[in-house]
Amino acid sequence: MLFSPVPLICILIIVPTLVHVLRNWWRLRALAAAHGCRPPPRLSRFKNIRQQMAALTAHSWLEMWCQRYAAVGTTFESATVGLDSIIFTIDPENIKCILATKFSSFALGQRRRNLLSPLVGTGVFTADGKGWEHSRSLIRPTFTKVRIADLGMFESHIQDLIAALPPCSPYSGMIEVDLQPLFFRMTLDSATEVLLGRSFHSLRAPAGSPFHRFMEAFDYAQLKVHTRDLLDRGWMKPAGLLRRLFRRGRKDRFDEACETVNSVLDETIRDFLGEFKGRGPLQEKTGNDTKQKLYVLLDEMVQSTQDPLELRYELLNVLIAGRDTTASLLSNVFFMLARRPDLWAEVRLEVQQTVGHQPPTYEALRDMKAVRNLLFECLRLYPPVPFNSRCATTDTVLPRGGGPDGQSPVLVRAGQAVNYHVYALHRRSDVFGPDADTFRPSRWNDPSLRPGWGYIPFNGGPRICLGQQFALTEASYTVVRLMQYFSAIERRDPELQWKEHVALVTKSRRGTRVALMPEA
Repeated sequence: MLFSPVPLICILIIVPTLVHVLRNWWRLRALAAAHGCRPPPRLSRFKNIRQQMAALTAHSWLEMWCQRYAAVGTTFESATVGLDSIIFTIDPENIKCILATKFSSFALGQRRRNLLSPLVGTGVFTADGKGWEHSRSLIRPTFTKVRIADLGMFESHIQDLIAALPPCSPYSGMIEVDLQPLFFRMTLDSATEVLLGRSFHSLRAPAGSPFHRFMEAFDYAQLKVHTRDLLDRGWMKPAGLLRRLFRRGRKDRFDEACETVNSVLDETIRDFLGEFKGRGPLQEKTGNDTKQKLYVLLDEMVQSTQDPLELRYELLNVLIAGRDTTASLLSNVFFMLARRPDLWAEVRLEVQQTVGHQPPTYEALRDMKAVRNLLFECLRLYPPVPFNSRCATTDTVLPRGGGPDGQSPVLVRAGQAVNYHVYALHRRSDVFGPDADTFRPSRWNDPSLRPGWGYIPFNGGPRICLGQQFALTEASYTVVRLMQYFSAIERRDPELQWKEHVALVTKSRRGTRVALMPEA
């Protein structure tokens, strides 16, 4: 059977595939040779996975990455749960390349969309290309200086925070409280006011109210997003398939949480659309001396689309950043202040000397160096987004990390992921000195400290966080006002060291359990 169709079909399949593979191999070989690329150190796949599982269980996953970079090198290659090889780096030059100089050669990639789409759909933090450009153009005006300098909004939410604190202990005379959940509620309230033109006022909402249920569901869904993604990649896919098989179409708690988030936000959007059709966009807000437009993100968005699903997804994308990162920062700030009475006294003295008991102005906040240093140092050691990744859209090259000395360029194949760990990057002793692991805010007074791409709490390049000044202003204002209301702080957590709680945004695993002494 010389002309049997089976061998012929095999030949027609195998030969073109082999030609394609050889062409790719030759193209990559030529690109690597042209740039002098050499392979980076390689970490065993199974050792990588085993260490990660153990570290996650011990809540030391972030510290594990610091130890790994110290042992293997600042750039190396390995694989996690998936089947594809990933490049890991904390080299500032490589991060600059990914986020800025070769921005067009990298994208968020499909994995990011798969990870987040069940909760937030497609928006500024999941989209690439034209979709991302459109989303970013809508968001940018929300964070103009005029809007950021409007501190009256922050003051109203500070008052709600103060009102939500428990009464003083009859034994210590201090207010004993976990500030972390209160900060997450406060930043939810301020973020929804900016995004929707109306606050959820979750600090005022009783347990069981729609906004309280929204907050709990939003937190749970963010926590479980990573678990679901883990069970849908590489050799873990069978576990994910079994999970779905046993569910037999039934909803799990994650699905119910997403439905709760969607229903509360959808109702708010429906109400807004009804009002918008009656009044038109951009109402005026009267200030003390001038009239200025109150820029509300949803106001601008409905002029481009009135599709409730698109509006919901875009708002959820911004809400994660606008609420969670600032709340994480504030929680870590007061976590550290409770362990450093000397630092509390130093920062509070600056507050007293600058504004006394008066609410600070935007200009006064900018002049408070001790407050600024405190925030910068917390963002350095405890960045709310401690790791990130990009996916190469074309065959390209990273400037460093290859060869025995780590100084040769590294080849990155199209479709290959490059992960960078901000938590480990911010602890590089060659950037921040031999005490890089030490919490020392005064380091930011040193004019020679110029970390550049070694310090990226808000990312960098074209995708740099638009809300960074808004976040820093809200955090600064909160620190100042609480120091005006309280004369001392003590920790009520028996453990001294910070422990991680890793989700979409990382926070303190044990919260921010403190005691506050009211100002006499």
